[in-house]
Amino acid sequence: MKAPLWIVPALIVACTAAAAGGARLFAAPSVTREFAAAAQGTVSRRVVFVVSGVRCVDTAEGAARQFSGVPGVLSFAAYASRGRVEVTYDAASTDVPALIEAIEGPVYDEATQEFRFGVYAVREVDGEKVDQRSR
Repeated sequence: MKAPLWIVPALIVACTAAAAGGARLFAAPSVTREFAAAAQGTVSRRVVFVVSGVRCVDTAEGAARQFSGVPGVLSFAAYASRGRVEVTYDAASTDVPALIEAIEGPVYDEATQEFRFGVYAVREVDGEKVDQRSR
C-alpha cells in the first residue's frame, strides 16, 4: 500500500503544531522558592505578574531574591521564557502593591557592590495591564 504524497508534510505540520501547543500547556517553572510555610488559618492568595527584566534563569533568580525578607511571602515561581512570576502570599501580612514595590525595588549587585534601579518592571497583574505612568 502506498501512502499519498501529501501525508508526510501533513504529519510534519501536525507534529510541529502539537509540540508548540504542548509547550504552552506543560511549562515548567525556571525558578521556584519556598520562603515560609503557611501557618494554620492563613489566608493565602496567589498573584501572577508579567515582569519585564525576567528573561532567563539568572534574572528569575534575581527576581526571587527581591522577595527575600518580605513579610507574608510564602512562595515564588518564575517562568523566565514568558516573563511570568507567580507569588503566593499571606493576605493578612502583605498585599499586591507591597509585592510590586518589592520586585521593582533596587537590586543589589554583589559583584560591583552597587544598587541598580529599574531592573524589573511589572507590566501585568493577574492579566490586567499596569499603567506605568500612573505610578
